[in-house]
Amino acid sequence: MATIRLAEPYDLSRLMQFDSFPGDRIAEIVEKRMLVAEIDSIVVGYVAWQHGGCVGRDYVNKLVVDDDYRRRGIARALIDALNTSLSGRVFISTGAYNRAAMSLLEGTGWSAAGQIVGLRPLNEPETFFHRDLWPPEAENQSGSTVS
Repeated sequence: MATIRLAEPYDLSRLMQFDSFPGDRIAEIVEKRMLVAEIDSIVVGYVAWQHGGCVGRDYVNKLVVDDDYRRRGIARALIDALNTSLSGRVFISTGAYNRAAMSLLEGTGWSAAGQIVGLRPLNEPETFFHRDLWPPEAENQSGSTVS
């Protein structure tokens, strides 16, 4: 089972071994906008976000799992842990042809919010989803969310 925690600067060298996305991981780590998943003290995945990055709402812009650790529930664990760092309506997106990501988002309570064509190569639609996240302490004893 993966342990999820805030990323630390010492995680950067391991992230660079499997991360193919452009961008500044250092800023995301220092600004505490990244969670990492560890198995046996090895960082095997991460999720990062931008505050106000999508129509003024928080936007999850990266969800990455090392190829050697895929299909083990790590992406799901990272998505499920977002409420430890984010709250309110949050957005995420993926290419419409990425069946694994679409299935993950649909299966973890994200609602379709629309598509934009022209952001991705070959006009693959970018599908946006949203979900209302609440910190763990906002849940009452029955497990339902308190507004």
